[in-house]
Amino acid sequence: MSEFEENFQKITKELEELDKTFVIKGIPKEYEGIWTPNNEIRLWSIPRQSAEILKLFVLIKQPRLILELGTSAGYSTIWLASGARHYGGKVYTIELAKPKIEIAKKYFQKAGVAENIEQLEGKICDILSDWDKKIDFVFLDADKENYLSYIKQFEPFLNNNAVIVADNASDYKDFMKDYLIYVTESDKYYSYLLDIDNGLIISVKLS
Repeated sequence: MSEFEENFQKITKELEELDKTFVIKGIPKEYEGIWTPNNEIRLWSIPRQSAEILKLFVLIKQPRLILELGTSAGYSTIWLASGARHYGGKVYTIELAKPKIEIAKKYFQKAGVAENIEQLEGKICDILSDWDKKIDFVFLDADKENYLSYIKQFEPFLNNNAVIVADNASDYKDFMKDYLIYVTESDKYYSYLLDIDNGLIISVKLS
């Protein structure tokens, strides 16, 4: 195992432990209007198995530009970036909560993948309204009820054969029902539900 990989495994395990304990009670002002379970802000990192699949997809697809909606503490981001570093890809990741942004920034450095990541701070809808870059790969892990509005914002920038992976397609499917209908019934996409962990709905842009 390389020195990078040894350190990477150490950092991902640190974040997995942090995920168990981190909590902000109540709803910060910037989260007003966004549904949160139990009125708590947690990291809600994806499980390791899902993270490993994301990295595998990145290594197979080799997307030049990866867009992540919902950085949290950067767990999924560093998995994406650890794949992208092999060929010079870059992850653009969007987060609203300032405490999470600072944690993620620290862990990007610790994991040795900071140069493959661009952090974008603010509301996803606001950042996407000014978006102007072509996209090869998207990971959606933010407020589920807004997945459909987000895809409609970034859709014009998707390259053909771009891949979109959306988390929580099994456990929170009722919150993203309109998104699931859209990507499974539209002629624009071929979609498949990978029913592991929280459920990953994987869509490929056809046209």
